[in-house]
Amino acid sequence: MLVYLIRHPQPFEARGLCYGRKDLAVERSAVAAAAAAVRSRIPAAVLREATIFSSPASRCLELARELADPRAPVVCDDLVELSFGAWEGKSWEAVPRDELDAWAADVWEYRPGGGESAAMAAGRWRRWSQAVRHRATDAMLAVTHAGLIRVALACAGELSGPAFAGLHIPFGSVHRIVLEERAAAAALRA
Repeated sequence: MLVYLIRHPQPFEARGLCYGRKDLAVERSAVAAAAAAVRSRIPAAVLREATIFSSPASRCLELARELADPRAPVVCDDLVELSFGAWEGKSWEAVPRDELDAWAADVWEYRPGGGESAAMAAGRWRRWSQAVRHRATDAMLAVTHAGLIRVALACAGELSGPAFAGLHIPFGSVHRIVLEERAAAAALRA
């Protein structure tokens, strides 16, 4: 089964901010631009017929609603962004350098700000992918976040350790994976 992972549009006033699960608004024009970009990268038949899942964050849900119209997207808590704990809502410059270094040294197991590690998010991703695997469909869409997209790509064996943290996931980007799990933790430690 194909899954098209779609990153939400750029939130309003988010530059330089660690926002993780913080619900930030997106401008209508950003939603429209992201929807147009997504529509150009996913076959029209898939967009018409596939189930569209979304993180509950409004920045994801607004895009998912635009793509699903006139249908409604399926909201799924497992598609939410990683929690950055005490870092949430702070500027990246305000996060202590030693904590950032510790996270960079172990991006899979470290819990940024005491929040959620990528390994923990992988558990949510696996739970969601197990649940949707039984649907009688060839493709589905999931509007989600950069952190969870990286985790999904790692679980699909498409990212190794060095590439995990450094992979740029642009706003409104589409990442296509086949829903098959591989040993993500082993790949990331390579």
